[in-house]
Amino acid sequence: MDIRIRSIDTHGQDYEKKFEVFRTVELKDRKEYHYNDENGRSRIVRGNGCVEIFRQGSVNSRQVFRLHERTAFIYIAEGFRGEYEIFTKKLDINNGKIFIEYDIIYGNEIINSIGLEISHFKE
Repeated sequence: MDIRIRSIDTHGQDYEKKFEVFRTVELKDRKEYHYNDENGRSRIVRGNGCVEIFRQGSVNSRQVFRLHERTAFIYIAEGFRGEYEIFTKKLDINNGKIFIEYDIIYGNEIINSIGLEISHFKE
C-alpha cells in the first residue's frame, strides 16, 4: 500500500510525495502506518480523535494534532533544536484521507500555517 503526503504552507513551500507503507499495525483504539521518507523512518498514528506523526532519522519530531487544541512540538535536526506548539484548526478523517490545517507557534506568534493531506490509506 502507498500513501501520498501533500503539504503547502504560508511561505510557499509545496511538498508532494508518495511512500510505500511497509508496516500497518491495527490496535483496538488506533491504527499505525509505518513508512520511510527522505529523512528516515516515519509513522502516522490515527486514533481517539487525533493524529500523530513521528519522524526519526536526520529529522526527529513528534506532532500531535487534536482539533482546536494546542500541543507541544519539538523539531530536531542536525545542529538545530526547536520547541514550538501546534494549533490544529481543522482535522478531517474520512474516505481514506486525513486533512489537517494547523499553525506552528513560537512564543505567542504564528510562524507558519500549513495544510496537510495524507491519502490513499486503507480504513
